[in-house]
Amino acid sequence: MGQRAALSKAEKQTISEKKQAGLSLRAISQELGCSCETARKWWRYARDQRTSRARGRPERGVGSSFPRQVIEKAIELKQAHPHWGPKKIRVEMQREQVLREEQLPSPASLSVLFKQRCPEAVQPRQRRMLPPPSPMVHWVHQRWQMDAKEGIKLGANRANIQEIRDIYSGLMIASQAFTAFPSGKGWQHLHCQDHQQVLRRAFCEWGLPLEVQTDNDHQFNNSTDAGFPTPFTLWLVGLGVRHVLSRPHRPTDQPQVERNHRTQGDFVWKDQAFDQLDALQQALDDHRQSYNQCYPSEAAHCHGQPPLIVFPTAHTTGRPYHPDLEWDLFDLKRVDAFLASQVWTRTVAGNGTVNLGGNYYILGRIWRAQLVSIRFLPQSRSFRFQAQDGSPIVDLPPCGLEKDQLIGLIPVHLPLPFGFQLSLPLPGV
Repeated sequence: MGQRAALSKAEKQTISEKKQAGLSLRAISQELGCSCETARKWWRYARDQRTSRARGRPERGVGSSFPRQVIEKAIELKQAHPHWGPKKIRVEMQREQVLREEQLPSPASLSVLFKQRCPEAVQPRQRRMLPPPSPMVHWVHQRWQMDAKEGIKLGANRANIQEIRDIYSGLMIASQAFTAFPSGKGWQHLHCQDHQQVLRRAFCEWGLPLEVQTDNDHQFNNSTDAGFPTPFTLWLVGLGVRHVLSRPHRPTDQPQVERNHRTQGDFVWKDQAFDQLDALQQALDDHRQSYNQCYPSEAAHCHGQPPLIVFPTAHTTGRPYHPDLEWDLFDLKRVDAFLASQVWTRTVAGNGTVNLGGNYYILGRIWRAQLVSIRFLPQSRSFRFQAQDGSPIVDLPPCGLEKDQLIGLIPVHLPLPFGFQLSLPLPGV
């Protein structure tokens, strides 16, 4: 029998119909011009309701060794969230489909898959530059970086998001959203009370760190009297936390929290629209917890593992805090010692006053246009003003340095945790 083309779908159906009508397989094969073995094969396929395998080698390429629904789900997530990277999509698939890590494509395979199947959703990335020099931080919760991302669209208004990140472990400490209403030509900025509120919530969840680093916003650095600490700085000092200021106009001094803005932006607000602050805050909290517990982070010292997996003891700083006990935790002697270690030089104004920290102290017109030095005396809690020759002029009580003035209002009121204990003194605190 000569070589013939492969049986068509109609011819395979004909074999089944004629066999059921009573014809023999040999007669059917002679009629169709194929071998009796071929006719027998397709009759058995039809009788047993089996499906034939595709001819040729199995399909090859990205994702071919994984179930089709897994690949389609990955593409669906990428198209819905273009700013999610392959690692984030892998984490979300693991959460939604309850799949083990080895049942999912690797991040590298997903990256190639997205470039082939949905290139319009792939975000262009700039070439990575050399990492910035590591700050002098040697352990978890030694230094937190805090910075605000402002102007996030929230319905008809805007939202400001205050974020805090631990440098050493890469933990997302806080992401707190505030509604920003129109103010003049722009939008409302965060106030000192907002910064304190975010820190108090972070202190409740994690404990007190040793240092908090911020930029040179006027809430953190005294713009009216450079060199004199702000109430925010003195509030941290009283709690035993050192305030670290970045250099002016140098966001590269705190790259970790700046990168945190982009990470949370990719996860939360770049691909989704929020009309209510509560919905935005819920999304921020969910993705922050997912990052800390599940996301394979390459930041800091994580080396491709979630921060809390690499640093299981980072759940707490070891220095507990609660707003109801802030009055007892705040030590005014720390503030006095901090102020006593500094000296300020000022020129007396024409009306005989000196501006120190935004407050005016009266020396008298006799001292106008003269240079005076100022020291803080912790024993009497007063400022001593001295002439250029070192002779004392006058001792005056400070303005705005009482305990209740530095602590201010505590808007958050949380239940006292069971078994709360004040922290022991730590070296250097």
